Parts: sequence; structure tokens; C-alpha cells
Amino acid sequence: MSTIAIIIFALIIEYFFDDLKEYRKDSLLLKGFNYFENKIDKEKYSKNSICILYTLIVLILSMAVISIADYLSHIIYFTVSLLIMLFCLRTNQFNRDIEELKIKLEFNKESIDKSDLFLLCPNLKQTRAKSNLSVLVIKNLFFNSIRNTFAIIFLFLLLGAPAALTYKLLDLMIYSDIFKINAQTKNSLKKYIYFIDFIPVRLTSYCLSIVSNYDRVIDRINNLELSNNPYLSNVEYVNQTGESVFDASRSESDQIIQIQNILARTLIAWLSVIFLLGITGVFI
Repeated sequence: MSTIAIIIFALIIEYFFDDLKEYRKDSLLLKGFNYFENKIDKEKYSKNSICILYTLIVLILSMAVISIADYLSHIIYFTVSLLIMLFCLRTNQFNRDIEELKIKLEFNKESIDKSDLFLLCPNLKQTRAKSNLSVLVIKNLFFNSIRNTFAIIFLFLLLGAPAALTYKLLDLMIYSDIFKINAQTKNSLKKYIYFIDFIPVRLTSYCLSIVSNYDRVIDRINNLELSNNPYLSNVEYVNQTGESVFDASRSESDQIIQIQNILARTLIAWLSVIFLLGITGVFI
């Protein structure tokens, strides 16, 4: 049951500790990457290979740390895993960013900057749309909930804290501006993210049917229009499914409230299933 306890504690601590964002030092992973890149032969290895090698090193090192912690003490293992999850799991940080956008849309829409929208949904940075960006952001809240919550929980349950940390590293490489990686390399990394996100995207999409209108969601899933690009197909899968659970005819702030409620119920559904599996002994 320690696996479930770590997830619950991480969610509770993040919910009540508003300043936790200030303590998440993404730059630590960047410093490690820069050090590794300076030590490796750049003429021999491509940028993509360097990124993958660094990701594997982080995975192996974090697995070693977790293994040593588990060997020394269950309390140490619990603490280290919890710290890693607090770094990776950003559910309430994402919710607070959504709340800020909702307030701006409702009271001061002119103050919204593109950078604020792209911070919330960084997968839209390459969009060619010049107007109605807020509409696109609202639709993409579902995919970005995968990045910040559901994929992290899924990987933690499946492979432990090292897998969650490795996923967050790949996520930062693709979406964060602190990693100076060209578009070609990011597109290569998205191929790996596609396979990692594949199951969480579909689990979350089907879960939407349980917490909202089952017939409408299933009908939407059966009639999805997905692109041939694997990465984009994941994005479109959950976003198009999500479109069926809120009323797009209402004001943008009301749409966000609906989506927040749906995502909250989806998370509760996930935790309920995880708890039941924990009772049966699937998770220790």
C-alpha cells in the first residue's frame, strides 16, 4: 500500500503547499544534461542520441538510488520516492494555472499573453493559429492533464519513481524552453513519448465516459478523426474525446469550470481503482 500512499501524500502536499513550484528545480536536470553534453563527443553523436543517452543515464541512476534506499530502510525508500513524485506530479500546479486563465478570461481577457497560454499548453507552441488561441488551449487541457498527472501516476504504478522521473525529463526536453534543443530533435523525442503516453491517453479517455456521459463519449471514441502522425494522434485522441464532455456553446470560463470538474472526477476514479487494486494486493 506504500505505492498508493506516496501518490496520495504527493497530491495532498502539493494541494496545500502553494509555493512548491518554487522548489521544483528543473534546472538541476538541465545542469546534468549540459555537463554530459560537454563531456561527450558531439561530432560522433547526434543531438538526439545525446538526449536519449542522458535519459537512460538518469533512469539507471535513479533506479540505483531507489534500490539503495529500499535496501537501507523502507522509510528512506518512501521518502525518496515521495520527493521524486513531488517533483514529477504537477496536478495542482496545473489546476492553479488553469484557474488563473479562467479568471483572466472572465474579468480581463486583454491581459492574456501568448506566453501564458503556451505555458499552460506548451504543445501548442508550433500552432499556426493567429486567433482564438484560448479556444485551442481549452481543448488541449485534456492532453496536458495527461502530461502533468495521469501519465506520471501510470508510470509510477507500473515501474516506480525512476520511470516517472524519466518521463518528466523527456517532457521537459520536448516542451521546456530551458533545454536548447532544435525542433528536429524534439520531433524525434516525441516518437518515444507516443509509446509512453499511448496507454494513459486511452485509459483516461475511457475513464471520461465513466465520470460523464457514457454513450456520448463512447460514440465520440468510435468516430475519432486522427492524423497519421503518431504523436499528434495521441493528442487528438484525448482532446477529441474530451470535447464531448463539456458544452462549447457556453462562455470560455464556464467551459473551463466544466473541464476542471471532469478532470477532478477522472482523477478520483483513477485513485479509486488504484485503491481497490491495492487492497487486492496488486500494488504493494
